[in-house]
Amino acid sequence: MPQNILQERILALLTFFTVAFTCGCNSYQLGNPVELPFKSIYIKPVTNDSFAPQAQALLSSQIRDVFIHDGRTKLVTSSEAADAVLIVNLTEYNRRAAARQSLDTTMAANFSLTLSAEVSLFNQNKGEYYFQERMIQKSSNAYVEDLYATQGDSQTQGFIQSEYQAMPRIARGLARRIADEVLNPWEPR
Repeated sequence: MPQNILQERILALLTFFTVAFTCGCNSYQLGNPVELPFKSIYIKPVTNDSFAPQAQALLSSQIRDVFIHDGRTKLVTSSEAADAVLIVNLTEYNRRAAARQSLDTTMAANFSLTLSAEVSLFNQNKGEYYFQERMIQKSSNAYVEDLYATQGDSQTQGFIQSEYQAMPRIARGLARRIADEVLNPWEPR
């Protein structure tokens, strides 16, 4: 008799979890439910009107990578074959001292770097813009002083090297923000 009751309880518990799992996953939708107004996109090479060193090639490749990984649109190699054309222009690059060295307050230990881009998305089929000249920016830090260096080691790596190391991080973040602007529903700004 106790064996029969145990089996009934296990069966009831399994039935409960099966029903709960089925109801819980009923409303889940795989992927993004937003339907884009274009199927293919051409990404023009990024232009650089800022003083960001060599940023246009790096940002162009990062934007393409983000769109390829997203998979909702097809990347094409010419504007004639595309439904939409993405135009990106780097407009401003700012460097500013964010922290000073502890022994010499005239020298920066950390720089705040900000890269700004102007983004437009052109509808090839209708000859008008989905959106035009939206400003997007990304900031990151470049650390000149090595916080983990031992006492005898040189504790600086130089601003140029730290800026060089920070640029891919800035480009990757800016590319993600640009892709979010293109692939998410638009609101007039």
